[in-house]
Amino acid sequence: MFRTVAAVSLALSSILAAQAQEPAVKTTNSVIREHMEVVGSDKVHVGTVDKYEGKEIKLTRSDPAAKGQHHTIPSHWVGTLSGNTIVLNKTAKDVMAEWTVADRPAGDAKR
Repeated sequence: MFRTVAAVSLALSSILAAQAQEPAVKTTNSVIREHMEVVGSDKVHVGTVDKYEGKEIKLTRSDPAAKGQHHTIPSHWVGTLSGNTIVLNKTAKDVMAEWTVADRPAGDAKR
């Protein structure tokens, strides 16, 4: 019986070690949702999710930080998810310096 317990214990240790190496957050469409707050690693507000488009997160243009324009950020900038908040792995200042202004669809007049 001791060998069985030792084997199970060793197997469990291996599983736990493998899980510890996996990313804590999986950024799938079911996890990142519209209207989630996006903050930098410094916890400063960056924007609000409009759409999650696979490799990019599109932020709403109505958010005060957006200044009337849609912006996109790569999903690999996501550090962690905490409730309804996405915490990025860059500071808000760095994110805003590097984000991309999203193209406007044809016929979408600036308000």
